[in-house]
Amino acid sequence: MKKILIIAVAALATLSMTSCGGSRAMKNDVDTLSYALGTDFGYSLQRMVNTIEAEMNMDLFFAGVKDVLDENVAIEQDEAFAFLRNYMNVVNPQNALLNSAAYLEEIAQMEGVQKTESGLLYQIVSEGNGEKKATLDTDKVKVHYEGKLRNGKVFDSSYERGEPAEFALNQVIKGWTEGMKLVGEGGEIKLWIPANLAYGVRGTRDGSIGPNQAITFTVELLEVIPTEAAE
Repeated sequence: MKKILIIAVAALATLSMTSCGGSRAMKNDVDTLSYALGTDFGYSLQRMVNTIEAEMNMDLFFAGVKDVLDENVAIEQDEAFAFLRNYMNVVNPQNALLNSAAYLEEIAQMEGVQKTESGLLYQIVSEGNGEKKATLDTDKVKVHYEGKLRNGKVFDSSYERGEPAEFALNQVIKGWTEGMKLVGEGGEIKLWIPANLAYGVRGTRDGSIGPNQAITFTVELLEVIPTEAAE
């Protein structure tokens, strides 16, 4: 069994460099189980990589997995865990803060990008109806949106779900609460949100957004529902 796992890891390492996806032949439940476990591992790895402020050496990553299965590790478990705790709790958040600041500074120089006192960066793509804007934190909005990390990875999208989202502005991150008041109904806006106006030093629980990471949203404001109307 161990040899099979080692071969599978080696194959996965090769596939990571050569495969472009596509259909897979699954003839029975064991095949489906095998593939499902592989995709589960892949999604977990993807979330982890998205939160790390460094370019991963995937060859060494897969070598580490293989060495554990082969019981021939170069770093003992306690030493590896101690390193990871320090890196993920101290080094990585510090790197994220610096990299996000540099990223936002670069965005701020782009034509048409404006900055609020809080540090929120935004660009009005389409003004919309200036007489129909959200003004209170309790106002509701109906929107279509796409959220991306600095590397361009989409972490959330109402377009992918096939339906717009609706929520009160006091139910979302601070960058949204502020940003949605800057554009009128029917308009579109881009938001570049620093971590202190997004998910802060912790990031998201599911790991899709790491600590101290700046994020980007493109938002279509479909409808503004004033507080009085909602009540």
